[in-house]
Amino acid sequence: MVYHHIVCFSTRLLLALVLLGWGLNVTAALPRDTPIVAACKADLAKRLAIKVDAIQQLEKQAVTWPDASLGMPEIDMMYAQVETPGWKIVLEARNSQYLYTASAKTFKYGGPVPIWSASLLYLQPAPDEPNLNGDLYQCSLLGTNNLRLATGVTDYYPQADGFVLFTRRTSRSSHELLLVNAKNPEETTTLHAAFAFGEAALCAATGEWAAYVRPRVGAGWIILVSGPDDDEPRTLPLPDGVAPGQIAWSGDTLMILGKRGDNQVCYAFADTLEWKEAPVHTFPGVKSYMLNKSESLEVTEVVKDGKASVEIARVWFTGDRNVIATIDGLSLRGHELLVLRGYDHQPMRYLFIRGDAASYTVDIATGEVIPGLHDAGHDIKPFTWAPASPPYKIVMGD
Repeated sequence: MVYHHIVCFSTRLLLALVLLGWGLNVTAALPRDTPIVAACKADLAKRLAIKVDAIQQLEKQAVTWPDASLGMPEIDMMYAQVETPGWKIVLEARNSQYLYTASAKTFKYGGPVPIWSASLLYLQPAPDEPNLNGDLYQCSLLGTNNLRLATGVTDYYPQADGFVLFTRRTSRSSHELLLVNAKNPEETTTLHAAFAFGEAALCAATGEWAAYVRPRVGAGWIILVSGPDDDEPRTLPLPDGVAPGQIAWSGDTLMILGKRGDNQVCYAFADTLEWKEAPVHTFPGVKSYMLNKSESLEVTEVVKDGKASVEIARVWFTGDRNVIATIDGLSLRGHELLVLRGYDHQPMRYLFIRGDAASYTVDIATGEVIPGLHDAGHDIKPFTWAPASPPYKIVMGD
């Protein structure tokens, strides 16, 4: 009888231990978050309106920041110039990754990781510049990690692979067209001089540049094209009745988008060495906000409480409209879907919004609005090149 009770007790004890996970490690305890990781998770949960339990830590890398900016210096801000031990932290929520930089006591939000593969360009007025040129700057989409790319800039045109074409006013009746690469901004190349320039574009395949040009006072607009081995640019007349507008390369084919009267027209310079009219939607970069076969993206300026605001909405083919984000107090000056290097599988995920002197990035999937530049410059444009000295580098494929 005693033996029977001992066996039963031992069996029950063993079963209890198994159910508790002893020996078999069924419910091994997870390590607790450090205080700084817990603070970052709480911040992200608030931004995305989700529970902290839905956020995972993917990466925590120890780093010594060169100063107190924690790898993301803001424009016109001063920081203690002291090495600061801390971490790069990557969190995951809803199958997306988010960057934080931190010290032992504080942290900064770096936004979704993919946005660090692109940046912003903007012009800053240059005091006492005799020809009213400005300085061209590059910064992150968050408005941090600022770098001056060029001085003496009138207008500019971002290109692929880190290149930027820009114009410089040299006198009341003369301008220059120049080229700079964000990889090496100390070096600029002067391409041509003329009375005036319109838009310009660089061919990634051949290294040729093309631009709308007025060669001298009183002359009409033409297009000049020149390659690395050309002694003199080639002249292309504009199609009859077409006013200058945009210019771009599609592969090694030159295309223009302009107006004939009130109608928008597109032309491609064909192998037959003449302009051939093409559908407008074939021009590189023409906005297409169809998210899928049933939905499109709509960006509109509305008035709320007497002030301009911007609404971003998903619109069904039935006309049903779902507002995913609102930016209060912003007058809309431009918008475009961002092209993020290394994230071709997410071609319609992030939207760039521009106001007079402010910019924002909107995550279409989550509705998150990420502030960028604010009162720091003008003529803000997105740039498909990573900012200088980013806290998190995107590894690109071949």
